[in-house]
Amino acid sequence: MDPKIYKTKDGQKFKVRLATPDDYDESIMTFASVASEKLYLNTEEVAPDIKNVWTERWKDNGANHLFCVAEYHGKLTGGIVLNKYSKSPKTFHVLELGMWLLKEYRGDGMGSAMLEYVMNWARETPGIRKIVLGVWSTNIGALALYNKFGFHIEGCHRNIAKINGKYADEVLMAYDFENKE
Repeated sequence: MDPKIYKTKDGQKFKVRLATPDDYDESIMTFASVASEKLYLNTEEVAPDIKNVWTERWKDNGANHLFCVAEYHGKLTGGIVLNKYSKSPKTFHVLELGMWLLKEYRGDGMGSAMLEYVMNWARETPGIRKIVLGVWSTNIGALALYNKFGFHIEGCHRNIAKINGKYADEVLMAYDFENKE
């Protein structure tokens, strides 16, 4: 999958591309930074062996799953992943989406670009019919982004997370290619 050049809302160029093993250290740092905000991800700290996990998980990146990064002036600003929903052959047509973006780059169009990039890959990859995700009900920006791209709400886990002392729901969303085409 070739890198694609996008522009921020103020016209600055950045690219979205497949992650390589050389990106893992910097990607882990961006992921850890977002996790440390304790607002958006299910994890608040990065496991010590995450580089080994990612190295194993993404050894065939772009074949049946995807790990991409946004790069701005040589710096990685975030990442987006599409993983198999489960190991069961019953769900091989379903991918689960995860995404993170450094605070200072949110609202500039990088999240939209990363999502567009992986949605195009999924649309063109045989056998993929559905993408699912979970997002905290307090993450208004992410909810708006997923709605913009045609994801719909399929369900909700009520009061499943406690964020800043208040309970939040996990909103379960999906994009079903079969019903969109």
